[in-house]
Formats: sequence, C-alpha cells, structure tokens
Amino acid sequence: MTDLTEYTLPQLKQLQARIAKEVAKRENDSKAALLKRLRKLARDEGVELEDLLGHEPSATHQAKGPKRSKASKPPAAKKAPIPAKYRNPNNLDQGWSGRGRRPAWFEAWVRNGGSVSALENAAMLRKTDRLKGASPANKATEPVSELTVAADPATEAPAASPSDI
Repeated sequence: MTDLTEYTLPQLKQLQARIAKEVAKRENDSKAALLKRLRKLARDEGVELEDLLGHEPSATHQAKGPKRSKASKPPAAKKAPIPAKYRNPNNLDQGWSGRGRRPAWFEAWVRNGGSVSALENAAMLRKTDRLKGASPANKATEPVSELTVAADPATEAPAASPSDI
C-alpha cells in the first residue's frame, strides 16, 4: 500500500474516480459471470433461467442474443376537448370544463358573490346558441327530423326580440 499523504488533492480525486470505475467494472463482471453460470445450470436441467424467475431476459442476455422488440402501441388518437361546463357571462368565449385549475375569471366571479349556477347557465346558453334549429315561430310547422348546426353564430342575423313581435 502507498502512503496517500504524498498525493495532491487533484491526484487523490483522480484516484478516487479510477477506483469507483474499477469497483463498478468488477461488480458487473462478477454479476455477469454468476448469471452465465446460473443460465448454464438451468439449461442443463432443461429449463431457461427466465422461466424459473418468471420475467423477461435481462439486458445482458438480450445483448448477446437477438433483440426482441416490445409490441409497440399505435399512437393514441388525439382526444376531443371536453366541453365547457362553466362560461363567463361577461365573455362567452371564456369557458372552463370544471377540471384542472380554476381560471381567474371563475375565481373573481365567485369572490364577488356570483353563483356557480349562473356560470353553468351561461354555458347552457352557449350550447343552445351553437345548435341553432329552426326559429321558435316556425318550429311547429317544420318536421323534427334533425338539428342543423349553425356555421357561425356571429354571421347570422340577430333574433327578433319580444318587443319586435
């Protein structure tokens, strides 16, 4: 053995790194040798070691033999966004599904004494605006076969107000 007091700090750090690498190498070598012996012993008995252990072959065994590819899953289809359960009555373009962090407008609405049911009602109104069917006056005369979806609510003519009727 050598007296370590003769080494400088950088030399000691370099020696420490070399020792760590050598220890890891020897551990891996001894594990690989043991695994090889166990596989041979199992094969001599007519079974595979992996069958005895009940799992996939280890990385060291796969590197020696043909590589097995795991069954790759097809990429998941992109999910449609969740419809908004709540809408900001002041700006119907702002919606929240009720999942995740609450938006600032939702927090402000509740903090100022607004009810959550009003936000739900605003969301329901927005849904009915998007599914425009026939106008209420013509609904009785038209057959109820299917709903028509409006192309763009902003480009449609405004509905008549009760005072216009």
